[in-house]
Amino acid sequence: MHLNNAPSTPRQSLFVERLSHHATMVANTRDRYATDTHVHDCDMLFVPLAGRFSVGDAQGEAQRLGPGHFVWFAAGSAHSTTTLTSGQTHIAVYVDPALWATALQAQGVSGPPQGMRAGSTALRALSQRMFESAKTGAGENYALCGALVMEAARLSGNPLSGGDPSSALLVAELLAEAIESDLAEPLSLEAFAQQHRLSRRQVERIFRAKYGVSPLAWLQRRRLERAAYLLAHTRESVLSIALQVGWESGSYLSRMLEKTWAKTATQIRASGPGSSL
Repeated sequence: MHLNNAPSTPRQSLFVERLSHHATMVANTRDRYATDTHVHDCDMLFVPLAGRFSVGDAQGEAQRLGPGHFVWFAAGSAHSTTTLTSGQTHIAVYVDPALWATALQAQGVSGPPQGMRAGSTALRALSQRMFESAKTGAGENYALCGALVMEAARLSGNPLSGGDPSSALLVAELLAEAIESDLAEPLSLEAFAQQHRLSRRQVERIFRAKYGVSPLAWLQRRRLERAAYLLAHTRESVLSIALQVGWESGSYLSRMLEKTWAKTATQIRASGPGSSL
């Protein structure tokens, strides 16, 4: 009896023949998501929205990733994926190799190695909008899909990421980025912590270790800086500016300016562009 110890051929997942507009998206929220080692007949972009994942390659090397990073696997490249958390959300975008090559060329990226890279605010927003569209049954949005492919191609010109995106550094940076994206929105640490499978206390501790202040203090500071900029560069009313940065009262904004910088809104406005606080 002869035993065949040769490694089995990875399962093949076929997509190219059924790609709509040369790219398609699959959203997944399954708990304990896992796949065996397989290959696609097209390129794949794996973009986490919540949870942590371990993604392995053909050599058996595995990297951990979560929201804020994405993985590109070229057509024919063996890989496997396992979620490391009880819950997860991700999208996978399957791209015709010809379209991916065109996107890379359009972004001036030549011969990038496959693997994990840091994402961007644009990539995160696009993937979230695509997921929401799939969740509501609105069908595929080819414009969003194409935009995500182009943004991923642009980011593929950056170096591969070898770090663990579950580190404190990334979590703190993601929260700072979320705050910066809309200063008028109230800060929801509970929702952010849940998305990253952390407690609110863990998030606050991680953020303070990175930036030296609490998330709320960071938000207040950024609101003040934005308000001061608008006062110096526009003729909008104090109330209008207060509303734009998330405060409902012009008088509250004025008090915060005097408390922080010992300057009134009128003084900041009079100093004009280029003033130092």
